[in-house]
Amino acid sequence: MDSMYKIAHDISEIDWWRLADIMARAPLFERKPFDLAQAFRNSDAVVFAHADGVLVGAARALSDGVYYATIYDVAVAPEHQGCGVGRQMVSALLSKLPVERVFLTSVFGKEGFYERFGFLAQTNAMGRYAEPARGQALASGVLTAVRTTSSLGVTKTSN
Repeated sequence: MDSMYKIAHDISEIDWWRLADIMARAPLFERKPFDLAQAFRNSDAVVFAHADGVLVGAARALSDGVYYATIYDVAVAPEHQGCGVGRQMVSALLSKLPVERVFLTSVFGKEGFYERFGFLAQTNAMGRYAEPARGQALASGVLTAVRTTSSLGVTKTSN
């Protein structure tokens, strides 16, 4: 079923309203089309998937070109999920990221998908979110409070 999808890197003809709709339904986040356009234009690597000329998925990454890259916003329209388009997009994006380490944030339940590409859970990552995203991330378990123990054996928790 992979052959029905065309993978492209050209940003010039993207329907940002359609991409915002895909991201909301994927479900990822509610994003404004103009903000999505800016985010993708400012990215180092982008990939888009089309079926019969219609946008059905997208992903992007930032990179220093040597050591690190981070993949963001891997989104596939729900009616195309499970058909191989996500695999094609991530493979195409990774081929544009010849670096030592590639990071990503996964939607809960999709970790197995990324494991197929060699991704593993990371225990030393932290996130800094602005409100209201911080409160939402704490409530959903995406972020957890840092627990530190002093040399006196006192445990401190910070939010």
